[in-house]
Amino acid sequence: MKGKKFFQCVNSVLLLFGVLTLLLSGCGSTEGAASGGVRDEIDFSEGNPHVKVTFFDVGKGDAILIETGKHMVLIDTGYDDTAKVILNYMEKKDIRHLDYLILTHFDKDHVGGADWILWEVETGTVLQPDYESDGGQYREYAKAMETEEYSPVRVTDSMEFSLDNVEFLIYPPQQESYEEEDNDFSLVTSMVCGEVGFLFAGDCEKERLKELLQQEEFSLAHEVLKVPHHGTKNKKSAEFIKAVSPAAAVITDSGEKPAEEEVCRMLEDAGAAVYFTKDGTVTCLCDGVNFQMIQE
Repeated sequence: MKGKKFFQCVNSVLLLFGVLTLLLSGCGSTEGAASGGVRDEIDFSEGNPHVKVTFFDVGKGDAILIETGKHMVLIDTGYDDTAKVILNYMEKKDIRHLDYLILTHFDKDHVGGADWILWEVETGTVLQPDYESDGGQYREYAKAMETEEYSPVRVTDSMEFSLDNVEFLIYPPQQESYEEEDNDFSLVTSMVCGEVGFLFAGDCEKERLKELLQQEEFSLAHEVLKVPHHGTKNKKSAEFIKAVSPAAAVITDSGEKPAEEEVCRMLEDAGAAVYFTKDGTVTCLCDGVNFQMIQE
């Protein structure tokens, strides 16, 4: 995956008048990098593997929609009171079905909107880690699952599936307990579209990152990284970022709880352009060879 052509959507007008904005934006962000011709340089033809990944602005929480053409995958659902952000987008785009709902773990900023999604959107398969929580948002999710007669798949071994020639690998936690119980139970998703890899790292902290660094099931090198735990630093952060070596990184933070500056510097030192959902929803378009990052 690494070493393939990477470019951001910048036309001649942006090169002349927008480059200072791109260079001076906080912590490497390229806010406003998109132009009206963004789709002209991405091949979204039906026979070509392609994805659109939307990292919603839901505060310091995760809600990520993956569109592969004919199929939809939602990773996490943000908070209870931000579910409308996801549902409004899906209604606008006339998305009525999810093939997969992947819940990385059961903190309220990841599972909070799950009951709303299950009430409103037909859902195929629900993937979750193999543990339970005593949190209120988890209980609401479990109640919605029961009412809608869904049975979750508890991911205990690595799981692979393909949608429109886009390959997914779900890597579950390897231990029965962790120091950081909820966060380190996070399911990690590796997605490969042609020559471009995406890594969605949930809220993984040091023990889980250590597992990822030691596993041999897939290469950690990916072009696009959803930075673990909203850009919070731990003892394995630097080693993990170096191993992934992303060209672009998305941090799901908020103005009240921003990413740690040291993590931003680590990402920049690794050569990544860094995007923050606190600055608005982030979208990535990929045609299997090239990808473009857009921030609202």
